[in-house]
Amino acid sequence: MHVQHSRATGWTAWVLFGGVMLVLLGTVHLYAGSIGLIRPEILAGTRSDLLLPISMTALGWTHVVFGTIAIVTGVGLIRGLLWARFTAILFAGVSMLVNFTFAAAHPLWSAVALGLAAVVVWAAAYHGEEVADAYGT
Repeated sequence: MHVQHSRATGWTAWVLFGGVMLVLLGTVHLYAGSIGLIRPEILAGTRSDLLLPISMTALGWTHVVFGTIAIVTGVGLIRGLLWARFTAILFAGVSMLVNFTFAAAHPLWSAVALGLAAVVVWAAAYHGEEVADAYGT
């Protein structure tokens, strides 16, 4: 019987954390987009707060598309797929930019979100291959 040695480190947990967070984030966006498409009057109360003047239908479909991409990317990241690592880094980078923008309004949350996104970027970029290695792919 041949025993294989994995070179996976503790950083793989952060890669998996990023994947789980993407799945959860995608689920929230998918749910919000579905509400925007099925019952837009629920979200219409915040219409004046939108930065861009777009319809609720367009906003709903945007949430559905990005939610679906986030869920698929999260599952791919958990599986250790290379394309998912790149996409997750892109998502985390955009998240860092958005949270930096809102740092004055929500300093504590922005700092936590920036820190978590930075750790996920580091883990996915430098240790994502360890996840794939652990699966034997």
